[in-house]
Amino acid sequence: MKRWISILLGLVIFVSVPFTAKMTCEAAPMEVGVTTLSDAAFFNPGWAQMKLTISCGGKVWEKPFSELMGQEMRLYTDPDNGLNSCSFVQIDWADAFLEQVNADLRAPGFVSPGVPEGYCYQFVEGFEAWYLNVVQSQLMTGPVNNINVDLNANTCKVITLEEAEAEAAKNAVDYVLAGTCTTSFRGSSAARINNIRVAAGNMNGYVLASGATASLDAIFMPRTSANGYKSAGVYSGGRLVQGVGGGICQVSSTAYNALMNAGITVTMRYPHSSPVSYLPLGTDAAISAGSKDLQFRNDYPHPVILETVVEGKNLTINVYVKASDMNGITYKLWAKKTSAMSAKTYLTVYVNGVEAEVREVGTCRYQPLKTDDED
Repeated sequence: MKRWISILLGLVIFVSVPFTAKMTCEAAPMEVGVTTLSDAAFFNPGWAQMKLTISCGGKVWEKPFSELMGQEMRLYTDPDNGLNSCSFVQIDWADAFLEQVNADLRAPGFVSPGVPEGYCYQFVEGFEAWYLNVVQSQLMTGPVNNINVDLNANTCKVITLEEAEAEAAKNAVDYVLAGTCTTSFRGSSAARINNIRVAAGNMNGYVLASGATASLDAIFMPRTSANGYKSAGVYSGGRLVQGVGGGICQVSSTAYNALMNAGITVTMRYPHSSPVSYLPLGTDAAISAGSKDLQFRNDYPHPVILETVVEGKNLTINVYVKASDMNGITYKLWAKKTSAMSAKTYLTVYVNGVEAEVREVGTCRYQPLKTDDED
């Protein structure tokens, strides 16, 4: 909550006209009717000569109020102070205006102030709601002036261009969450958590084109200190030893489940030599430079988008697919133990929520982890 308040305060100072309306109400507003912005009984006709402007890095985006005068406005009374207020009945115009700004901010060649090459500004979460609140408050109580917002580190987040494109595609109405998986790294060392974050960060926002194949080993980048990795526990020779990059297999294993749940074709996958604690037997996927990799191919007609979220002690990987490519088909990866150290892995296929097929993926066999006193 403190962070949200600080963002709002930071945003307000960049509006070029006074912002005097309340941001929230203690009680529910009392609706008194619907009219249009051109209704001179409630709105100053001078607004038709003004503009909404957003500026960044010398570029200015404009939305003339003259284009909004026919917009329906819901009128209501604040029960706390008796003052009139308003809200747009439809906000499609704001969606389009702000998305155009976001699209231009992530366009190749556009440079936002203080943003390094390969990165861009994109609106912080909740920006649109705040922006509409500012505009609506000015229409009822503020002087008739152009309403300008200057974009900066308070109004925007800084992300890579790849992440921005992936976020835009993910938020498109025709993309859906096709596959997901969450694992816990509770109890892990600080170094292992660091490695999970680094590997997941390298994967976040990855866009896989139709027909393309990806290597998670390559996406993770070489496990070196220069790439941000630290020494943590890894499986080697049937034992748990220290190695740079220890913990990345949790990312690859989580990804394996999310990819399979999304119907992505996995072309290469290796189980661990010994069981892991964060997933059931038969559902893990090991990564080892030069020997083990997780490779996958996008057989859908359109690109797919990978998203990683590290929150608290959990890692979540999401796979987004164009809705029309799914054709009502969903998938679920699961495994059945066949012994204490083996399992058979399956993929269930559903059509419109009804089980249609169970595919056998393969059999995984493991060895108990050796202790220091074992040969």
